[in-house]
Amino acid sequence: MTTSRYRQGCPAGSQVQGLALSPDASSPADYAWNVNFNNGNANVNNQNNTAFVRAVRAARASEYRGAKVSFRELHDAWQCARRNKVPSENQLAFEANWLDGLLELQQQINRGTWSPRPATCFIAQRPKARQIHAPDFADRVVHHWLVPRIEALFEPAFIHDSYSNRVGKGTHAAVDRLRDFVHHVHSGQGGGWYLQLDIRNFFNSIHRPTLYAALKRRLQKHHAPRCVQQVTHALLRRPVQAQGVVHRSTAAERERVPAYKRLENATPGCGLPIGNLSSQFFANVYLDALDQFVKHTLKAPRYLRYVDDFVLVHRDRAQLEAWQSALTRFLREQLRLELKPEVHLRPLSAGIDFLGYVVYPTHTRVRRRVVRHAFAALAGKPVRTREGREHRRAVLASYIGHFAHANAHRLTANLIASARGKS
Repeated sequence: MTTSRYRQGCPAGSQVQGLALSPDASSPADYAWNVNFNNGNANVNNQNNTAFVRAVRAARASEYRGAKVSFRELHDAWQCARRNKVPSENQLAFEANWLDGLLELQQQINRGTWSPRPATCFIAQRPKARQIHAPDFADRVVHHWLVPRIEALFEPAFIHDSYSNRVGKGTHAAVDRLRDFVHHVHSGQGGGWYLQLDIRNFFNSIHRPTLYAALKRRLQKHHAPRCVQQVTHALLRRPVQAQGVVHRSTAAERERVPAYKRLENATPGCGLPIGNLSSQFFANVYLDALDQFVKHTLKAPRYLRYVDDFVLVHRDRAQLEAWQSALTRFLREQLRLELKPEVHLRPLSAGIDFLGYVVYPTHTRVRRRVVRHAFAALAGKPVRTREGREHRRAVLASYIGHFAHANAHRLTANLIASARGKS
């Protein structure tokens, strides 16, 4: 069983696949020894057994088709949702009466009546203006309960070289893998080419019925609990606007986002909100069809994808051109997606601008925009408070960590000197 990145650091009682019911004092039905295996025993939950405990046996997934979410599972999801987060007003309101909040979520999920609450929309300004839809904190708890259970079913089927939101598959792992591809092609006869493609307006273009069909097939194949299937359907059956949106931005800020990039203007049946844990995982599910097509139909040996940005490396430019045409058709016909017009088909010696780095056959540089942001972040007034100094140290450490994955020794030294000069 693959451990989800969403469960890292979460309570030890968490059940990743959600098939075992965890002990919990909130309800007798949640005790492991009270599980009724639907074997004809009319003594529900063994309520008349005062001195005996039924041994818990290993069970097949099919026996838990009607399994319900336990209070313990939601409690663990709550701990994951709040970990390493600066509490918002919405979170503080939930946590002021968290026991009742978790019990209400448990009842809604088990009754099949749960639906998303209104989201809060604000505008992120960097690196470019875009809408972020922050879910209600109670919904974040549900996301942290749901995603690991679905992920455990999909993770074994994902290709090795799809990155983002997977264990050990972050930006640095993706850049390291791309560097290996470039070295492998260039080290033989020299030369080599790369094809870098990006999907236009990706999250707003995801066709929810197509996504749900892919999820439903696998959930039913593996006999996922009914509550998992119902919550998945509830997340995708309606657009965010139908659930209600609270705007926390000015009209001027909203105008900075192009109309076609606003979720409310998405094609009917399309669009996932950026800012949801579930959306991040669903993106991998949606593009898994692309990954499988590239690896098993095109049989491209050196391909990797990070969300909607993907790169193919090959010695032959003509082969990359042929793959580009096939990919364009597949995305349009199978996933209703269009590629951005800016197609990068260039020699490896030109460098591949990818995830904050520029990868060359002989070395790797930090992207210029990242360098500008690093020095700008440290160029403010001298910090005199303890909190300010700690924030500056955190910013500096973050950029030093990023620079460490490139050939940037002198750049790192200059950044440290700049930080010291502003202290």
